[in-house]
Amino acid sequence: MAIGDLNKKFGWIWLLIGPLMGLYIMSQFSSLGAAYTEALRTPNRLLHAHGALLAFLNIFYGLSIDSVLLSDKTKRLGSILAVAGAILVTLGFYFLQVASLRDLNYPFRILGGAGLIVAIVILAFGEFKK
Repeated sequence: MAIGDLNKKFGWIWLLIGPLMGLYIMSQFSSLGAAYTEALRTPNRLLHAHGALLAFLNIFYGLSIDSVLLSDKTKRLGSILAVAGAILVTLGFYFLQVASLRDLNYPFRILGGAGLIVAIVILAFGEFKK
């Protein structure tokens, strides 16, 4: 199994989970009617936009990481960081919508963003090394 397969599989699954979560979230908020204001709508949009973009990033990452001239250990680190970063950032935006978890949104987004940046730097370094 190639190292990038993890990212490709995760990306496609993450793309499927996004609409399913959207249906779930909308079903939870539909009873609120007019109370479903921008305060809830904006985090919901952020959640879905970032989730989809990060899923595509992982698919692209999986298609690219195996062809770069880096050690398998470094490739695997980048692969895992890309997946973990996507999960953490997306959860951070979800936590904005859950009052009891709202304080966790910022640390999750920061940690996830840092993981994604390191993963991208690893891939870019490998691409430039060719």
